[in-house]
Amino acid sequence: MNATDNFTLGYSEYGDPNAKVLAVLPGWATDANFLKPIAELFKDEYRVLLIDMPGYGKSSHLKLFADSTRQTANLILNTLPKNSILMSWSLSTLACCRACAMDTNGKIDKYISVCGSPRFPADPNWPGFDYKYVLKCLKLFDEGKNTRSIKLFFMMQSQSSILSKENKQFMIESFDAMGDIDKDVLVAGLHKMAYADHREAFNAIKIPCLHIFGAKDRLVLPDLAKHLIQPPYHVCSVLQDSAHMPFLSEPENFKKVINLFLKKSN
Repeated sequence: MNATDNFTLGYSEYGDPNAKVLAVLPGWATDANFLKPIAELFKDEYRVLLIDMPGYGKSSHLKLFADSTRQTANLILNTLPKNSILMSWSLSTLACCRACAMDTNGKIDKYISVCGSPRFPADPNWPGFDYKYVLKCLKLFDEGKNTRSIKLFFMMQSQSSILSKENKQFMIESFDAMGDIDKDVLVAGLHKMAYADHREAFNAIKIPCLHIFGAKDRLVLPDLAKHLIQPPYHVCSVLQDSAHMPFLSEPENFKKVINLFLKKSN
């Protein structure tokens, strides 16, 4: 029995309500607003669900569970219909890996991670980010500089030289539309980013998986692709002109890679 058994996550819906579900979850300090470009890419072929993580947007009432990857994974499974395609961007990959490993009812048919990892920090045999970035963000939160901390993180993610003026404006508008997020929810995400390790759950996944990386990403390094390739279940793709947001920087290639994966794995 899980504390979240009777709850589902909130979401925004796009596309054909009778089509196969493509469910997408956002990264840290973002809600479904940031995922709208993905909905635009796939709404003609799928019923796209842009799902808010606990404590954000339409799932703000579930902030109590923001610090638990296991409960968040259970919420994801509760929310999905059977045979869904699950997609995670960035930090939501932790909970989605757990959801895939926990799925015993055929909720997830295929899984796509975008600039995500089952473990974000580096260790001697694992490419990842330096702890100093998260520690700096946590220090800013301790000083009450929450907005500055989020903007610092966005700056590290977005690589301003890659994104167009329109994409930067989209990010600003999405940030404004999201509104304020509870500090405890944001700090819980940073703690997961710094300390969580779900490689065991990742290795237990036995469904077709695609892992997409940006060649210029400084947070989730593209070298990680070499560690995640595990035929026949896990394949990887690195988009050469992208950093942490390939759905903004290379939307056509992003969609092409995903459609090819979905076609081959049918």
